Amino acid sequence: MIDRLDDSLSDAIEWLTEIGPEIEPSADSESDSDSESEPESEAADSPSNSESQDEAVPRSDGGRETDPPSAETAADWEEADSPTSRTLHGVIHGADGAYACGEGGILLHRRDDGWQTLIERGPGVADNTLRTIDATADGCRLWFAGDSGALGYYDVADGYLSDYSAPGEKTSTWEGIAVSGPTGEERIRIANGSGEVLDCTVEDGCPVWGDVVEPGGGSTIPGLTAGPDGFYAIDTSGGAYYEDANGEWERIGVRNAEVDFYDIWAGDETVFVAGADGIAYRYDPHCENWTPINVGQGALQSIQVAEGSDTAVAVATGGRVYERIESIRWKERDTPTEQSLLDLALARRRSDDEGLATVPVDIAVGAGGTVLERQRDRSDTSN
Repeated sequence: MIDRLDDSLSDAIEWLTEIGPEIEPSADSESDSDSESEPESEAADSPSNSESQDEAVPRSDGGRETDPPSAETAADWEEADSPTSRTLHGVIHGADGAYACGEGGILLHRRDDGWQTLIERGPGVADNTLRTIDATADGCRLWFAGDSGALGYYDVADGYLSDYSAPGEKTSTWEGIAVSGPTGEERIRIANGSGEVLDCTVEDGCPVWGDVVEPGGGSTIPGLTAGPDGFYAIDTSGGAYYEDANGEWERIGVRNAEVDFYDIWAGDETVFVAGADGIAYRYDPHCENWTPINVGQGALQSIQVAEGSDTAVAVATGGRVYERIESIRWKERDTPTEQSLLDLALARRRSDDEGLATVPVDIAVGAGGTVLERQRDRSDTSN
């Protein structure tokens, strides 16, 4: 029996050897062979790979983060070298680059060779945290304010620092600041944690302080902005306010607001408010109508629309950055950090005769001295 089996096997092997070259491998067999020797890029997401399982990893703020993106969706925001680990609360483009302020009164300046510490301690040579910053229309003067009534400005041209802390004996924390007009003729509004707004105008090179008003009911006002036709403010009780050219404040919303507000931005035809739970509100001044928008997750800390374009960006806790890709659709962009982002300065899209050149970089700042940057093509920031 064994001899017959051996003869049969020998005959079968000989037959396969003779006809083997005539058999063409099928497409399926080629695919199987390739997949075994060189896994597809999606294999990294396979649950069988213990080092890159498709399980979400908890973010520091309670959200979820999946595996790193592929090359096609790699982050366009990059982390810049920061000279500090202190929290940065505000950022703005000046005439000669971007500036950021923050914890302990620090003021940073972005130069051609990167970010440098310009001032270690803020107005009054104190360690009071600076929580808000804005610039004149020409970018030649930066106003900043913060804890214990800290208030002052920095002149870009001559590097001159002026301290105007605690105007009118106001020593509570300033939460928001907004500036309009060119250097030497600017109008300033500063808001505090008691819901008060102080107005100021510069006359003959000196600040002249006006009255203190409460647009709302005394809730903290964390956000102010200068619109094309007046100032806007928001408070932590869901209120939004507008100051007309006569200096009169009125409440303009937001009806049935369900979240706290953190920031406000105003353009020619649209106003945006950044709120908690990933919700923003869009206001149409002409129709006096508010529309809630689901942007994403986390508390939206800052929101802006780029000059001369429809590009809108919001930053949030947990290192999140969102960008509007259509009128009502927002997409989360990849970032290299989980540190909460607290403020945003989008690229300037034009140059003008008042000293502000095109600045082709978006900047976001936040906790731990985090500075994120996104380069823009110069052709995208020209007239």
